[in-house]
Amino acid sequence: MDATGTEGMMHRSSCLQREVMNRMLQPFSSNRSLAATSLLALCLAAAPGLAAEPGLSAGLRLGYTQTEDSSGADSESLSVGVRLDGVTSEWRGLRLGGTFYATTPIGNLDDDDLFLDARGGPNGSGYAILGQLWVEAVTPLGTLKVGRQELETPFADSDDIGMIPNTFEAARLDADPVDRVHLSIGHLRHWAGVDSPGREDFTSINGDHGATFVGVLFSSDRVEAQGWYYYQQGGTDIAYLEATTELRDKVQMSLQWTHQRDRAADQQAMAWGAALAWELGDFTLSGDFNQVFGSGSVTNGYGGGPFFTSAEQNTIDGIPRVRALAAGVEYGGIEDLTLGVRHVTFDRGVANEWDFTAGYAFTESLTLDLVHSDMGRDGRNSRAFLNYRLVLF
Repeated sequence: MDATGTEGMMHRSSCLQREVMNRMLQPFSSNRSLAATSLLALCLAAAPGLAAEPGLSAGLRLGYTQTEDSSGADSESLSVGVRLDGVTSEWRGLRLGGTFYATTPIGNLDDDDLFLDARGGPNGSGYAILGQLWVEAVTPLGTLKVGRQELETPFADSDDIGMIPNTFEAARLDADPVDRVHLSIGHLRHWAGVDSPGREDFTSINGDHGATFVGVLFSSDRVEAQGWYYYQQGGTDIAYLEATTELRDKVQMSLQWTHQRDRAADQQAMAWGAALAWELGDFTLSGDFNQVFGSGSVTNGYGGGPFFTSAEQNTIDGIPRVRALAAGVEYGGIEDLTLGVRHVTFDRGVANEWDFTAGYAFTESLTLDLVHSDMGRDGRNSRAFLNYRLVLF
């Protein structure tokens, strides 16, 4: 990906959000499923016309983060974030929708730009943004959605790990041409949010050229598979394949592969990965592997990236010829409570990482999520999110 696309997101994962994105219970969350999961469910859930219900809803997030960097320096932020979502009913095949996001520090705890504006701390300030404003039309070819919108694709996603997620100025067409097959075609022009260089302002993707993508997703009783291609004139082209199957009852295996060609640097890189998850009663055991080949490195793209070994902080993004191995266990034996621990080792580039997670749902509308990451020589980070969702009408 071009420099604009990768700045500010290296070694940052989207792992916090994937489990709760499937639940669709609140606009913000920070749970992570330790089982190997396919992006297929996320892409289908986020497809236009499938997720957004007519009405007005609000989300409130109270977030805290504390970081000790590799030099031993401490920083922390306490922030409150809000989002207001509105979607109209369908009229002659058309719908309109939008989301207003805002975040602001509380007290003097304002050092972390993950929560605040792109300038960060100390004395970082909050910001407000009309992150989504879209029109959706049902056409003979499929459902067309144009405007500012949240996306969930392997290399362009919301990466909802702070106070305001990534959103994109894009046009996207989703269709189901045959049974069990979903097709998604789109073009991205600008983006804003947690990973964007401007964060509080929509900035260009790949200069004036943008990025075009096409994805094909297949689902059957035993296999879920997807293939994507991202084209960027003068930038990085990305091909991506992923498949998930059940080897036996409660044992799931996933494979992934990507080829990325950086025209500007005249470099190519490939990465492959494997993931295994085994459900044993109240426990889920997981193991994940990634390896990078070629003359360059792979990128997470415009968001957190799809790589199986992505930890809460460190990933294989931007590291040539890196090999990563992860092992974890998640416990869900207590109703509404999830506990997890995961260890990821990297043979170069970044330190190994321990992640400890806990999530509790007081109600369907009120959740608490806790994350602690220990990266050894790279430092430590702790995060807490209290999330509340209110449907106004």
